[in-house]
Amino acid sequence: MKNIFIVSLFLLAAIPFIGVNAQDIEVIRGDSVVYGEPGISELVLYAHVVNISSVDQSIFLVRTQNVVLENWSTALCFDINCYPPNTDSVVTTEAIHPNDTIEVSVHFYPDATIPGTGHAQIQLGTMHNSSLRTTINLTASTEPVSVVEENNQVKDFKVFQNYPNPFNPSTTISFAIPQRSNVNVKVYNITGKEVASLVNEVREPGQYSVNFNAEKLSSGVYFYKITAGKYSSVRKMILIK
Repeated sequence: MKNIFIVSLFLLAAIPFIGVNAQDIEVIRGDSVVYGEPGISELVLYAHVVNISSVDQSIFLVRTQNVVLENWSTALCFDINCYPPNTDSVVTTEAIHPNDTIEVSVHFYPDATIPGTGHAQIQLGTMHNSSLRTTINLTASTEPVSVVEENNQVKDFKVFQNYPNPFNPSTTISFAIPQRSNVNVKVYNITGKEVASLVNEVREPGQYSVNFNAEKLSSGVYFYKITAGKYSSVRKMILIK
């Protein structure tokens, strides 16, 4: 058997600094997901930030360390808004109300032809108490292993937020299916009209990515719907030209 590079991700720490900020937000670790085709995998760490204060909060996400190998990159996302790899700090565009939650994700894009390890550190906080933050250290590693059938490791149907988002003119849509299914991936405009059919075939259990090129479409809000057997999910994306 030939060798490929398998990617893994480790969450080393998620430790809030002691201070007032602990009363403003709570950071809850979500899934760590690897998806994509062998050799071009993507790793994503999801977390949820809850406003546990009694007032509206503007939440910021800062990448304070980014030590990655050649041709590797990382990117930051707030909900559906994913930013270019060279963007190191972002702030929510709308205030997060008390008890509301916003999803945060950090994406690793390793070059799977280069085995090694990359590290990123991010900090989360509020503009109300900007010096008091929650720090998360992330390490992603690639190593050559014998080819193995990893598809059976998928246990749940998942649809991931497209990246980049907003996008121009193309973006990547990824999903995972737990069992052999007839898969449909379609894109609709804001009026519900179908504008693209990206996948319509039987797929084995596993994680997949598909590219959507909107070069011929106008700027605006679009939705992608993924159906696999009894599963179905819709997500929003934004095209900006």
